[in-house]
Amino acid sequence: MSRKLISAAHSLQLVPVYNIIHFGVVCSKVVIRSIGKPDILTIVPGTLKPGDSKNEDVYTKKHTFKLADVSPNKTLYLENLTATPFVALYIDETGNTRVSGSPDYPLTFSFEIGGGLYNCTLSGTGPGVDAFL
Repeated sequence: MSRKLISAAHSLQLVPVYNIIHFGVVCSKVVIRSIGKPDILTIVPGTLKPGDSKNEDVYTKKHTFKLADVSPNKTLYLENLTATPFVALYIDETGNTRVSGSPDYPLTFSFEIGGGLYNCTLSGTGPGVDAFL
């Protein structure tokens, strides 16, 4: 049975690396356990664009998305995220939960403000494509 595109990627969660107590990858599946709650980002619908590109044996990960409601408090919150390494979880276009990054290869968060929105990027490198949860 073939899978079909059901939506855009969505439901982004950021798990700080320091909260991860167990992380393992077997083939294309991930097992992850963490303490605390992940940071759940309410992204502008349709703006999450996961990306992996391969250069020799290393995959470069660059996931872009937009956040609304520019404010001083939200800007401070996002500035704090820039200092934290993350593992990201998201729902891909076919409805699968994907895991990007790892404790050994975490993602970093960056953002800029433009057009009344936060233009955000999660970036990093790793040995493979985003695994499945």
